[in-house]
Formats: sequence, C-alpha cells, structure tokens
Amino acid sequence: MTFARTDLISAIRGKIALAILQRGTRVDPLKVFLHDDQAPVLWEYLHSRTDPMLPGHPHQAQLRALASRARHRFLFWGNQSGKTTLGAVDAVAFALGCHPYDQWVQPPVRIWASALSWELWETILLPELLTWIPPDRIIRAPEPNVSGANRLIEIRADNGQVSRIWGKSAEQGASKYQSARIHKFWSDEEHPEAVWDEVLPRLVRFGGRTLNTMTPLKGLTWVYHRIYEPWKRGELPDVYVSHAGMADNPSIRKEELESITVQLKHNPGLLTARLHGLFHKSQGLALRFDPERHFQAWDNEQVAGTINSGMLRPFAGIDFGAWRFSFLLLGADAIGRIHALHEYFSQRELLEARARAIAKVLIGYGVLRLRIWGDSAASQDIMEMNAAFRRLESDPEFAELDIRYRVVPVQKTTIEGRTYRAGAVEKLNDLFGRDALLVRRDLGASLVWRLGMTAAKDGQPILGSRLLWEMNNWGYDEPREGEAQRQDPSDDSADGADMIAAMRMAILEHLRPGRLPDEGPEDNPNIDRGLEKHMAQQTKMQRARVREMRRLLRQAGVKPRE
Repeated sequence: MTFARTDLISAIRGKIALAILQRGTRVDPLKVFLHDDQAPVLWEYLHSRTDPMLPGHPHQAQLRALASRARHRFLFWGNQSGKTTLGAVDAVAFALGCHPYDQWVQPPVRIWASALSWELWETILLPELLTWIPPDRIIRAPEPNVSGANRLIEIRADNGQVSRIWGKSAEQGASKYQSARIHKFWSDEEHPEAVWDEVLPRLVRFGGRTLNTMTPLKGLTWVYHRIYEPWKRGELPDVYVSHAGMADNPSIRKEELESITVQLKHNPGLLTARLHGLFHKSQGLALRFDPERHFQAWDNEQVAGTINSGMLRPFAGIDFGAWRFSFLLLGADAIGRIHALHEYFSQRELLEARARAIAKVLIGYGVLRLRIWGDSAASQDIMEMNAAFRRLESDPEFAELDIRYRVVPVQKTTIEGRTYRAGAVEKLNDLFGRDALLVRRDLGASLVWRLGMTAAKDGQPILGSRLLWEMNNWGYDEPREGEAQRQDPSDDSADGADMIAAMRMAILEHLRPGRLPDEGPEDNPNIDRGLEKHMAQQTKMQRARVREMRRLLRQAGVKPRE
C-alpha cells in the first residue's frame, strides 16, 4: 500500500509540474520525454499536433533503439508500439543537436523523413515531427493535413544553426531520392528496395545513418532476405534490429490487447506481427512461392526486349471489381516457363481509365494485340471492357498503333475432378515446384494501393506488389472442432485474392491441353495445345506407318490382316 501511494503522489506531482510548465510556451516535449523521470506515462501537451496525450518517457524498446549507435537501425515493431513517435523524436533531437546517445555531428544537419505516400507524410509524419519540436524553435514548416508543394521544416538548433528536415514520399519513385547529401534518413513503413538502393549513396559524404521503422505485415520481402536474415547470421555488424509491438507499450491497456488477440485469432501470423513485430510466413498458405527460388531480376527494357524478339509469348488475366480490379501480364518462354511481368491494380477508377492504363502498359512492352482471359461469370464486365478497348482503337492517342485488345471468357470446369480454384492451386504449386513460374523481383514496386477498401472506408495504404502480398497471405481457413480441413483456400485471407484470380485464370487457360466447348477460335495464340497437338501427330504418324506396312505386304503378295 505504501508503494502504491508513493507512485500516486509522484504521478500527481508530475502532472502538476507539467501543468505549470505549459502555462507558458517554452515547454520542451523532448526534455519531458527524454529526461523527466517524474513525468507520468501519459501527459497532456497543449501544442501537440497529434493526440493531445503524449508519452512521458520511452519504454524499454524505444530506449534501446535510441541508445544504439549502429549505422542502420531497423525497428520491426507492431502497431501502436511507438515506432513513429520514436522516429520523430530521433530526427528532431538530432536536428536540434541534443540527441542524448547519437549526436555524432553538430548542426546544421540535413534529414530526410520519408513516408509511403504524400498523404501519409501530411497526416502522420509531419504532425508527429511538429509535435516534438519546441514551438519557439520552428523557423518555418508546412501545415499538417494540407496538400502542398512545401515539404521542408527548418529548425533553429541549440547552437543557433539551422537544421532542415525534408519530407519525402516513396510514391515519387526511386529517382527522386537521388542527387543529395544527407546526414540521416528516416523511413516509416517498408519502402521499395529501389528506394533503399538510392538512399545509401546519399549518406556517403557525411557518413550518414538511417532509422527504418516498419510493421512486418508484407511477409518475407526484400527486407527479410537482404537485411534480417544476414543480420541473424552475424553478417551485418553495422545493422541494429529490434522487435516490439503493442505488448511492449505500457500505455496500451490490457483490455485492448485481449480484444485484438480475439479479433485476429484466425491469423496467428498477422497477430504475431502486430503484437510483437515478428516476421511471419503464415501457416496454411495456399501457394508455395519461395523468394529465394522464384524471383527474377528483370527490368522493363529486358521484358520488352524478350517479348519483341519472340523469346516470350505474352498472355494476360483480368479480374473485375469496383474496389479491387486486377490485371496481370505474363509471358511463356520457349522451354515452358511462365514469367509474371507486370501488374496493374485499380480501386475506385472508371472503366475508361482502366482500359487506357492497361493499353499504355501493353504498348510500353511492344504488345499491340492481346487476348486477356477473364471470368466467364463477369459477362457484363467483359462486354463493357471490350467496348472500352474498341473506343481506344479510334482514339487519336492510339489510332496509329493499330492496337487490338480483347477480354475472352474462361470456361470454368473442374480440374482433375476438383473445383476450378482448388485445382488451380495444385497446378500453380506444380509450376512453383518445378521452378517453372517466376516473378519479377521489382513487380509492382511503385504501386500504391489500399488494403481493405470498401464503399464505407478508404482502407490502409500499402506500397508494393499486390500479387506478392496476396501470395504471402492467401491461405486456408482453420477448421472448426471436429470438421475436416477444407481444400479450397479462402479469398478473405488475402483481401479478395483478386490478383491471384487473374493469374490463375490466365495460366490455366494457357496450359489447357485440349479445347473445350465455346472456348474461342482455333487460331488463339495464347492457348498452349502442346499435348493435344502431340497426340494428334502421334496418331497421324501411326496411321501412316500402318498404311505403309499394308502397301508393302500387298506388294509382296501377302494379304494384310484387318
């Protein structure tokens, strides 16, 4: 009882002291966070641009990350673990020249603070940065939640110099991370590998450092294979890695942790990532995609070159939807391997815009004529899409190219006695098992899409390949007590699995050995009728041999047997 009463008195004193400080405008939130041992777990800050209640001191994972002097820090932390707060505190303290652990150079300094999109920069990173800068130290800064060209924050450092924090967005593309020299780079959430490759040379001049805060929700991506696994093997001594999550944040109530545990119990891997910041490859995934074996380092020029030289025969699949529209371009080479070449994912766009975007993708690779396989159940969508493609043929932008793109319905049947989708899983896994299905390593690297978008909500912005995300999440539902395991994957596990649907329709139609009723014209160049042609040729040759044998027997005066 004495201990509890002492804690209560300390908390009350801390709140009173903070209230007295905030009667003026010189309260320094950084000093409260980093140095005030009497501050409560949460305290109200009048100048906050985010939540009015700020953490009073770092939790243990934050403290260890701040104290690390590694050149590259990767914080794989779950949601509500304080990773964005830590990123802002680290950047602001360094810009002011008062970082308690890693002030390896004095201001003026140049810092990049990068988000996946400008929307996230304006609504998440910018307010967080401005919250931790003492108001009297801000020389100029953009307003949060307002779109604009000004993304520069200028800060008066402790030594009187002017430090600068520039806002960056991965949706600009990797080329916008060139031609600069910086002291520190902070990326919030996982950025494309191409951005990381461009950032590293920007740090060389000053011996700069990075802080990378992310929730590992994308599965085993380039960060896992290029950073995490080599770090575990002790091959990257200049890298610091940390795991934390909601369970490590003392300001998250126990009831909240119990609630999210119940809500995500159907997906243990996702729950592990959010609660503890651990990488996961969910159990029960439907596709056996292995990044170590199935990635292919092709760029756009190489793809266009292989198509135009005839080394790849292009084909494509499409899956319709208002909130999730998927198009996937693939190609088959001479030895039967299939390559995933380009993806287009559209949400809340008009049909005309989608048709035009697909046309530009195909023209960019030199593909002027193509059949695109679509779901036969979406007959109205197919008719409308083809009408949009026909209108493009007379559009001044495309008229001289003589383009012709058509969506052709796939005839859904059972595959080897199984349902179409369940049979597709076996076919795709057979291809992966024989290394006959390859995916571009940079597939969809600059694609920005929203996870969970519906008519009622915008969803969570995600940067990167939609197809790779789906393959890392598409799995089987956990069976109920006493029930057998279903053999059919659940599309709900991968936000609809629409890109996988486009892929499986295109690949199964390409591999179909024989013609089914209403399948399409005989001269379809996208159907691989290898088995059918081989059997027909063998039959023809056998009949020719029989005829020749009978002729020779008749010449010899022997009556051939029927």
